[in-house]
Amino acid sequence: MAIDKATQNLLSRFATAFREARDRGANESDTVMFLVKFFEEVLGYDSLKGEISKELAIKDRYCDIALKIEGAVRVLVECKAASIKELQDKHIEQAGNYASRAGIQWVILTNGVDWKLFHLSFAEGEGITHDVAFEANLVEQVETDPNGLWEKLSLLSRDSVEKDALAEYWQQRKALSPASVIRALFTHDVLMVIRRELNRDAPARLETEDVFNAVRDVLSKSALLEAGDISIRKRRKRRRKVTRTDQATGQTVEEEVEEDEDEAPTANTEAAKGNITTTIPNPQSSTITTPPANA
Repeated sequence: MAIDKATQNLLSRFATAFREARDRGANESDTVMFLVKFFEEVLGYDSLKGEISKELAIKDRYCDIALKIEGAVRVLVECKAASIKELQDKHIEQAGNYASRAGIQWVILTNGVDWKLFHLSFAEGEGITHDVAFEANLVEQVETDPNGLWEKLSLLSRDSVEKDALAEYWQQRKALSPASVIRALFTHDVLMVIRRELNRDAPARLETEDVFNAVRDVLSKSALLEAGDISIRKRRKRRRKVTRTDQATGQTVEEEVEEDEDEAPTANTEAAKGNITTTIPNPQSSTITTPPANA
């Protein structure tokens, strides 16, 4: 999402304020005061309409900030002092307890500099599960990646929360999660497409089980490093003229034929750089069932 100049200037101003607060060891009370102004000036909430509540009581407990839409709490904010330089997931436990009591799915953990958005789910007998939806560093990213920073923080804006953009974002995150991608790779239809492509160069017909094992083996760090520069390649049609002899007349004729060829690489993976940071599932512990060899 492209950020406009006015918003980028606002983010830069607050980044400077939070950095200075961190450097001088600002306490939690001062940090909360700055955050309220951030939610007002950057994210569009109106304190005068009761859209920002401090020290909200939830069943005899209190959370630092609650963001409301039409009087309903939509997001809880667990604030830490700007002087705390490293946020830890355990800091979310208190806000998670608050959220579970009120059935709220979204909790922000922040010290003004670092931002973590958590999605909470509740299941009877399983307790509270909190998953990181995104992480951002206001001070660093406003300089290095302002568009990426705003793409995340804008999800917390009043307009986005009112439109339930967080739920849409979370569904997309789940659809593109490593587990979802792996499940998609091992569907029969996808394996059949891969087998058809591999059979172009195979000396003998490959079975679906062969393809399954090959794809599973690729899902390891060592295999990705061995592959080197992995690129997304698309196939395109190319027309060229060929000369052939008509069997019926014996005459030489020229005609155009259409062939498939690979386009130039369109994207490189981190494997080419050797900077693989994604956790790769262990093929030996996979619970995916191998398809029948005659599929």
